[in-house]
This record gives sequence, C-alpha cells and structure tokens, in this order.
Amino acid sequence: MATYIKMLTATGLACTVLGLSGCGPDSQASSGNAGKPTLSIQAPSDGANVELPITLKFTTSEDIGPTDSGKDHVHVFVDGKTNEYTVVTSTTYQIKSLPMGRHIIGVTLQHADHSPAGASAQVSVNVTGGSSGGGSSDSTGGGNGGYGY
Repeated sequence: MATYIKMLTATGLACTVLGLSGCGPDSQASSGNAGKPTLSIQAPSDGANVELPITLKFTTSEDIGPTDSGKDHVHVFVDGKTNEYTVVTSTTYQIKSLPMGRHIIGVTLQHADHSPAGASAQVSVNVTGGSSGGGSSDSTGGGNGGYGY
C-alpha cells in the first residue's frame, strides 16, 4: 500500500509540473504578439538609397482589403504627415513621386472605419534619383497624398 501511495504521489507531482510548464510569461511565445496585430516593412530596407518609383512591401498579421469589405487596410504616409496618407489594400505599393533626399516612409494598420488597429512601422530612405513623374499610384485611393504618392 505504501508503494502504491508513493507511486500516486510521484505521478501526481509529475502531472502538476507538466501542467504548470505551460504557464508564465513565456507561455504565449507560440502565439506571437499575444493577439496584437503586427505590421512590418520588408522593402525597402531601413537606410536604403532608392530610386523612384519605390516599391514598398510589407507584411501584416491581419487580412487586409477594401474598406467596404470590413477588412483592415494600411495607411502609407511620408515624413510623419499621418494626415496625408494613401489607403493601401494589398501588401505592395508603389511610391511614384518624392523629392530627392532623405524621407521616412511610414505605414499604420487601420480598421475599415480608419480607426487605428494598433500596429505601425517605418523606414528611412534616401531618394537619389529616378523618374519623379506624376501623381497617382496603384492604391485604391483615399487620403490626401501630399507628395502625389
């Protein structure tokens, strides 16, 4: 009987240790950002010298699409001018017009109603040349597009 009780105690202790190993601050490591949306710029790289047009590529943890679909979308803006944005509903976007020199390209994840979804990213680039041709881009519209991007 004593051996049986020792075996039950050891088994119970082992189960308790295994059960608790999933707790604590690292237990959400497999779920990424604990449910928070993510957004990161893949290209161009931070500090890059670029020529126009600039192909911006980013990834997000959320499904994005047109605002009338109810899906999130991305606002692209330059030099901190968050009120002069372009709505982007895919993971690539072409910036066709920017003055020569250093600029910061920013992106923010937005809900369909344009409220912030809580994720953002930015890269610094140096525009060294290329065609600074006219205005529009391949986005689905929106924003003021201060530089015509």
